Parts: sequence; C-alpha cells; structure tokens
Amino acid sequence: MSRQVADAPPSPDAAASGQGLRLAVLGAGLVGGSIALAARAAGPVVAEVVVTDADPEVRQRVRELGLARVVDDLEVAVDTADLVIAAVPSRAVAEVLEAAAAAAPGGALLTDAASLKADTTAEVTARLSARDLDPTRFVGGHPMAGSERSGPDAADARLFQGATWVLTPTAATADATLTRVATFLRTLGARVVALAPERHDELVAVVSHLPQVVASTLAAVAADAIEATGDAVLAVAGGGFRDTTRIAASDPGLWIEILAGNRTAVLEALDAYTATLLQAREAVAGRDWESLEALLARASGARQRLVPKATPTEVADLLVPLDDQPGQLATATTALGAAGINVEDLALRHAGDGGRGALLLQVGTGDLERARTVLLSAGLVVHVDRGS
Repeated sequence: MSRQVADAPPSPDAAASGQGLRLAVLGAGLVGGSIALAARAAGPVVAEVVVTDADPEVRQRVRELGLARVVDDLEVAVDTADLVIAAVPSRAVAEVLEAAAAAAPGGALLTDAASLKADTTAEVTARLSARDLDPTRFVGGHPMAGSERSGPDAADARLFQGATWVLTPTAATADATLTRVATFLRTLGARVVALAPERHDELVAVVSHLPQVVASTLAAVAADAIEATGDAVLAVAGGGFRDTTRIAASDPGLWIEILAGNRTAVLEALDAYTATLLQAREAVAGRDWESLEALLARASGARQRLVPKATPTEVADLLVPLDDQPGQLATATTALGAAGINVEDLALRHAGDGGRGALLLQVGTGDLERARTVLLSAGLVVHVDRGS
C-alpha cells in the first residue's frame, strides 16, 4: 500500500481527533457481522465498531456472540460515526441510509453492501439530495464475498480477505469519499474495484446471479433423481457435485429479491447459458465429440483466465491530473474497472491553490500500458509517476 493512501484519514472527524475511525454497521447478518469482526481485527485504524439491527433477536444474538457493541436505535448507532455501512437488503438501503444521514455527523461517509446497485444508488442519491443531506458523501458498495450460511452466527472476520469489493461512484460522489471508503475497505483485506452502478448489475448477473440459479436447478435435478432411484445418488456424489451445488443451500427468499431486482440482466445471462447448454446437448445427442471437446476446452481455458491463481503483483504508479470538478475520479476508476484492470491502490494529491490536484493510481505493471490507453480513451491526461 502506498504511503499516500496509508496515511489518508478515513474521515475528516477521525483526522481531526487523531484517533481511529468510528464505524457504524447497520444490519448484523452474515455481511454486517463479518464487517464488524473484520473492522475490530484491523487494529488502531478502527477506534470503535457499533452495530444495530432492526430485529431485536438478531441484536441479542450479536451481544451473545460478542461481535461488537450493540445499540437498539439507528440514531444512537450513527451519532458519532465517521463511516456508516448499511448491510441490509437492497430494498431497505435507501431508507436506512437516509435516516442515517439525518442522524450522523455532517462529515460521516455513507456506503452500503447490497448486491444490486443501479436502482439502489440512484434512490439513495435522490433521497439525500431532496433533503439536503449531502449526497457527495455517499458511494455504493458490494462485497463479492458470501456464504450459503446466513445470520450473525455465520460472521467471519476473514470473509473479505482477498475478495473483490465493488464501489459504484457516480458524478455526485466526492473524490474524497471514494478514496477514504476504498482505503478503509482495504484494511479489511478486500481488493477494491470501481464500476458504474449499471455495469455492476450487468456483470454480477453473469458471475453471481446466474451461478445461483444454475446451482439451485442442478440440486433440484439431483433431488428428482433421489426420488426416482433412492439415496444411492448421494453415495456417489463427489466433491465436484458438492462444490457446484454449495450455494444452492442459500436463503431462497433473499435470492428471489435479488433475481427480481436484476431481472433484465439475469434473463440475458440465462439466455446465454441456455444457448450454450443446448450446444452441449446437441453435441452429445449427435455424437459430435469433436465439437463437445472444443466447448469443454474453451470452458477450461476460460476458467483458468477468469479465476487465476494469486501471484505477487509488482505495481506501477500513474498520475492523472484532475480539475476541481465532480465526477472525475469516478470516471477514471470506473473506466479501469470496466476494463477489468484492478487498481491496487489510489490516493489524491491536492494542489496548493485548491483548484487542481492529481489522482495517484497503482496498477500491476502488466496492466500499465492498457490502463494508460483506457484512461486516455476516457478523456483524461495520464503520466507515469517517476517519484521524487
């Protein structure tokens, strides 16, 4: 991590006090509970973690588990917060963050962890704007990490280690909001990627929502086989079946809400999957083993490319001069995210006159030239930072 980001204050209030960040987590299920545990494990970077949940039984369970300090009221949870994270279902995010913005200090940053971003981000921004609650301090978010388990008992401090956490800035998001929230998320072990909200929803339909439907339908086919042949099918079910169907054990109600909220993109993904599955069926039916082998080879190569083994990354620094205009940082980071280029770190360098500054981006050396091309195509000026 670069010095600039490591030293960047998580929020204005925390910087002024010289203390660690004060975090409020609204919602104490798997994700909210895991955020609380991971933040507590972050050391002095986080001074306090406060959790609340609308369900009194969940709050009681969090107390019993000792995940964090629990309060009963949202207003109390956020009244001294530097950062508020709404870890609630997509349908509740806007209402929860509107209430939090009204009760939290004016400098508190706001984000969420819901799996749908386009409509949610737009609604939060509209609500904050309508009540003059400063929408520049909000950036949407979605950790690409989870489990088939749910509730605070499933909370895991390591859930975000090495996981991608997508941030979805808009033109309304202040540059400082994006950099400070990204800095905090990296302390939880996450790799931060920025995407436009609509692009996020298109991509998760393919890599998250479609796999859930596939796993669930495969498990349903196996259940039908059990009814027809008895439990013998369970005896021969190996690791491949268990791995492929693991997420089928997830909460059906939660997934209905997600699939309904991203219906158009999910349908497109299902159509593409159905067409490919039909190709495989036709090849088997026609004994066209050559075509089937080609499909399997293409899939094998795609799997290795899409889920590469983790390797140490050498980084290169890029400097992007920024005018004092909203949305420029979002333009740069979402362009890189859409191109699949991971930003290893980022920081803002402010000019002395306050009218101009620069964005420092760290990318893998292998992505350096492609990152420059992407940023230039987005209308930005790019320099390789040679240091001082």
